[in-house]
Amino acid sequence: MTKTNHKRAVLRVRPGQFVVTPAIEQVAIRALLYLKSGFPIHLRGPAGTGKTTLALHLAHCLDRPVMLLFGDDEFKSSDLIGSESGYTHKKLLDNYIHSVVKVEDEFKQNWVDSRLTLACREGFTLVYDEFNRSRPEVNNVLLSALEEKILSLPPSSNQPEYLSVSPQFRAIFTSNPEEYCGVHSTQDALMDRLVTINMPEPDEITQTEILVQKTNIQKECAYLIVRLVKSFRVATGAEKTSGLRSCLMIAKVCADNNIVATPENSFFQEIAMEILSNRTHLSVSESTDIFLDVISQFPTKEIEILNDAELGSLPTMDTLANTDLGNDIPLEKEASDYVSQQKNNEFKGFQKPSTKVLN
Repeated sequence: MTKTNHKRAVLRVRPGQFVVTPAIEQVAIRALLYLKSGFPIHLRGPAGTGKTTLALHLAHCLDRPVMLLFGDDEFKSSDLIGSESGYTHKKLLDNYIHSVVKVEDEFKQNWVDSRLTLACREGFTLVYDEFNRSRPEVNNVLLSALEEKILSLPPSSNQPEYLSVSPQFRAIFTSNPEEYCGVHSTQDALMDRLVTINMPEPDEITQTEILVQKTNIQKECAYLIVRLVKSFRVATGAEKTSGLRSCLMIAKVCADNNIVATPENSFFQEIAMEILSNRTHLSVSESTDIFLDVISQFPTKEIEILNDAELGSLPTMDTLANTDLGNDIPLEKEASDYVSQQKNNEFKGFQKPSTKVLN
């Protein structure tokens, strides 16, 4: 592989807006411990839970060049380790003695490393995203590289058949559940070599913070979007999938176009409904009815974009982290009753939650 092709294949991960909350930090710390001890890790979870983002963040923490590879059902072993491509033609004409002519004609195949071979040779970090979309027999070449630290290469005239894996080589795998379309079952031999970390959907605090940092939307609007998307997914039976991508889409559109994210804003309702209705197996009319029913259970007149003087009445991230939300913040189904009770007490809006110190 030429030096130019090396540069094209290597990825330098730049630190981005990676949102760190206590839950994510704990997962990242454990993953880095495994990687620094030389073990490959496997981030497994539903689509949209942040597996690839966390994988790239971990690769950045290792401070090594990154080889990014995406699983594909059409992959062959050569797509991982490389293949012979093209020929080198060498012709030597020797006429040193004028009465004698010597001609040597040589054709030689050129070997081109693929990304796994390059990562193993140079000690790079391999990020194999959705590796179980590749067929299991293709991933068999990983077995000896991960365990015996030897990569087996096909016979070639210009290179050895075995490559010693660099001690600095690290591997990070991500995968979706096997019930997803286009996903293959992974062989036990490979799974036995990986440290698997299950990635659940981020909690509401994490999702709210992600929306704020990624889209610059106001925190109270981000919290409303997270609760709305979660309620809709539960109502449509889609709670097994992640709603983070839907939240990010809604939040970014609202933040970029100065759209107020409140339940009574009809424009906001249309945007949220269009984004969410395409993520269910229900018909458009059914998903629309469910969405309207869900958003009607949110208090409309009491939730407003508050000014700085009133912002303290909404729960902040620090307050939420130390507060039992079940006792102070109403669930969607209880919102109407909660608001009515507050009206009877001649109080408008959510009460500021009492601070509770967790031991």
